[in-house]
Amino acid sequence: MRAARARLLLAGSLALALAAGQQAHAQAVPEYAMKATYLYNFMVFAEWPNQDAHGAPESLQLCVFGPDNFGTALNSLEGKNVNGRKLVVQRASSLASLRRCHLLFVTEREAPNMAAIQSVLGEAPVLTVADSPLASGAAILLSLDGRRLVFDVNVQRIKKAGITLSSKVLQLARSAS
Repeated sequence: MRAARARLLLAGSLALALAAGQQAHAQAVPEYAMKATYLYNFMVFAEWPNQDAHGAPESLQLCVFGPDNFGTALNSLEGKNVNGRKLVVQRASSLASLRRCHLLFVTEREAPNMAAIQSVLGEAPVLTVADSPLASGAAILLSLDGRRLVFDVNVQRIKKAGITLSSKVLQLARSAS
């Protein structure tokens, strides 16, 4: 009887260890690593005005404005090819520097300043992305829906900036208005 009980206990322990090991291998991707991937893909599927094959700058600027939680997640994007151009990641420190960005990620801390940011950008071809509902007027708003990262697209803002976003991105958006 004791031997059977010991075998049952051992089998249960092994099952739990295996389940824990499998769960560790199926860990979710960290939120900001996912967001970094989304930012990269937004750049891949966007076209900026006056950037044909003859007049395109050699690089695209992905800027982050404000203190962020990306950590090293954006480092892996540095130098990547985006439609034949090198991706450069910058952490912007002033409003004046924002017009040089192609994609601007506005952090939660700077989201309340979105009106001032939009004023500085005017109709400059900058794709604005944020992850805070306080950033009204951003072209793309990232948010978590349970454990899924989703995004909403402000089509009017994108048109105002003169940027063309692929219909593939619009189809994947939770909403496009």
